[in-house]
Amino acid sequence: MPEPEKLSARALERLDARQRRVLAARGRQDLFDLVASGYSHERVAREMKVSVATVRREIDRVIAARQLDAPEKYVHLQVARLNMALERVVNAVEADDIKAVEPLMKLVAQLDRYHGLAGPGPLPPPARPLGLPPPAPAPLALTHAQPAAAIEAEDSEFSSEGSGAGRELDG
Repeated sequence: MPEPEKLSARALERLDARQRRVLAARGRQDLFDLVASGYSHERVAREMKVSVATVRREIDRVIAARQLDAPEKYVHLQVARLNMALERVVNAVEADDIKAVEPLMKLVAQLDRYHGLAGPGPLPPPARPLGLPPPAPAPLALTHAQPAAAIEAEDSEFSSEGSGAGRELDG
């Protein structure tokens, strides 16, 4: 880059404008990074000494100018992130941290999904047609009841004994 003394007035103006644009872009990126890290717009505005409207406007500009990565690159990035998280969770499980088991299972499921190993999810139960009442519950089975054939046999024995007992009394 030539020395500022050797530049024309117009070239100095362009250089100054370029430096202002670079600083503004860095400032917008800083705002975006803070909001992406989980800070509220209000807190970022308070810390950076600007209005909330400025924070929202600058974040919108960063998002509008941002180009998305190709899906393949994004998948590689996500798998790398999951592998880093998996390493930490495995270390926690190895250190007998029982609370790390659930995150471990979630991470493994996510990795399976990215590697195409997670099969299709379970099918939802079929929907009941509208306007129809719910099906009647199944009748309860008695667990200690005698079979129906045994009950009929007892009834027939009882009725034949009863008629014979009445004859004895008459005679």
